[in-house]
Amino acid sequence: MKSFSLPAVLLCLASCQSAPSAEKAIPAATPPSQTTAAEPKNPEHIEANMVTVNGKPHEHLTTQLLISQLGRPDSIAKGAVECGGELETVNNANADVWYYGKTCYEVAGTQAVLSSFDVTTGKFQGKVGKLVLNQNTTLEDVRRYYPVSAKEAETPATGRPGEEMGIPFYHNGTPVDASLNLIFKNGRLQEVEFFQPC
Repeated sequence: MKSFSLPAVLLCLASCQSAPSAEKAIPAATPPSQTTAAEPKNPEHIEANMVTVNGKPHEHLTTQLLISQLGRPDSIAKGAVECGGELETVNNANADVWYYGKTCYEVAGTQAVLSSFDVTTGKFQGKVGKLVLNQNTTLEDVRRYYPVSAKEAETPATGRPGEEMGIPFYHNGTPVDASLNLIFKNGRLQEVEFFQPC
């Protein structure tokens, strides 16, 4: 399972959400340079229920259903989810990762959830609101809907080739420590990852 630090943007976003608005907290005579510190740097976010994959909501499913839909995995990495997993495990055991090509499912017992999917083959495609996430999606397409988040992708990602951006997840308007990460290569979408930090 991939593991890397969340961008400082998400940390700032979480801390800024509970701060009072700049209008109430700072008197009118305060210089403008001090008001920008209380404002979130990335106002963009998505609710988990906004994301669909192949027309279905991103949610837990049984391993039996997963096998009936996709067959047996190409390979299994036993205990590979050391931290940052989405599923509850039995006896604190690490969850497994089932690979279908470059697409990954986290599996714990009889439960599974999609961790990341490869869009380059055309077998998987996602949607976030009006934004379609498939092999034809470019960074410019994403920039139209999420310009602040897309700025992250202007520099190569640390630890892997290509450009990467994260759109923070919220739950009922409250930020959560997770994001939808989009990985690009030469400006074209390659992979979509449901990221939860350790």
